[in-house]
Amino acid sequence: MPIHSLHELPPPPQSRTGWPWTAESPPLPEQMPDGRGWPRISIVTPSYNQGAFLEETLRSVLLQGYPDLEYFVIDGGSFDNSVEIIRKYEPWLAGWVSQKDQGQSDAINKGFQRCSGEIITFQNSDDFYLSGAFENAARLWSENAGCGAVVGGFQCCDGRSNLIGEAVRAFLQPPMSRDLTLGPPGIYRLHQVSTFFSRRALDAVGRFVELDFRYVMDRELLYRVCRHSAIVLSSRCYGVFRLHDQSKTVTSVLPFAREFAQLYLNRVDGNPREDRLRKRMARYRIGAGYLKAAKATPRALLAAWYLFRAAAADSLLLKQRGYLRAWFAALHLRKAA
Repeated sequence: MPIHSLHELPPPPQSRTGWPWTAESPPLPEQMPDGRGWPRISIVTPSYNQGAFLEETLRSVLLQGYPDLEYFVIDGGSFDNSVEIIRKYEPWLAGWVSQKDQGQSDAINKGFQRCSGEIITFQNSDDFYLSGAFENAARLWSENAGCGAVVGGFQCCDGRSNLIGEAVRAFLQPPMSRDLTLGPPGIYRLHQVSTFFSRRALDAVGRFVELDFRYVMDRELLYRVCRHSAIVLSSRCYGVFRLHDQSKTVTSVLPFAREFAQLYLNRVDGNPREDRLRKRMARYRIGAGYLKAAKATPRALLAAWYLFRAAAADSLLLKQRGYLRAWFAALHLRKAA
């Protein structure tokens, strides 16, 4: 598909400025510096009633200035203004549907089967890419033949697209093993919002996400790819992960943590040393979930209960400053009550 420019796309709402509303990535030349064509990048956006954020996602893909882009939107039959937004950008999409499905994972799989790119990934309809992400990811993919994925850093934003905190690097140090279920925790942050998969790797391990997972299907796919092929980590930020009142990460902290723990337990295979590490990681994910829930609740007694459960799941959390700060916050809520 041709490069899409700012003046070709529908005008943004009057209140929105900057990337990706009134700013765009510089258009890339048709060929890479070595004379080869740019690898085709295929993006799938699963969507359901995210009309408040969907347009920002679409524009962040279309305004990358990338010469060979294939973009699909798979909507689950939204009843908000999502279809209206999709139709507005239909001329610049490779395809889209809006029909009832089995959920996010089903939508991703439907989109994946339509992708023809050498690089394939999905971007959720409440997240968005940063300017220049595709160029950097494509260069690294081309320079590292045979890699399974390219993963960059990310930032977080709120429901109004205001950035929260500092950028998160993809790693403090590279993963010690291709099998990410072995841990250890805390040294790398590999997020779907900034992950680009090689088609060859996806076809080797299965070009699908697990329908049984509601919260960690993206991580299961990344872990599957990493066990098969080396990944390339970029120090550059590729995407923005949105935290808002309706996001599953915010509303389902404990179910998310339990499913994340199950991801590690599903890999237990009888190797005593490795299984010990996987079970250790599962306990950490449960404990971290309770700690996060304690920080989020405004109820002092419930926060205290969550903190006890966090320590019971993983005693190493007792050594973290975040755990002690959560106790101080819970005591403050108790005094305020």
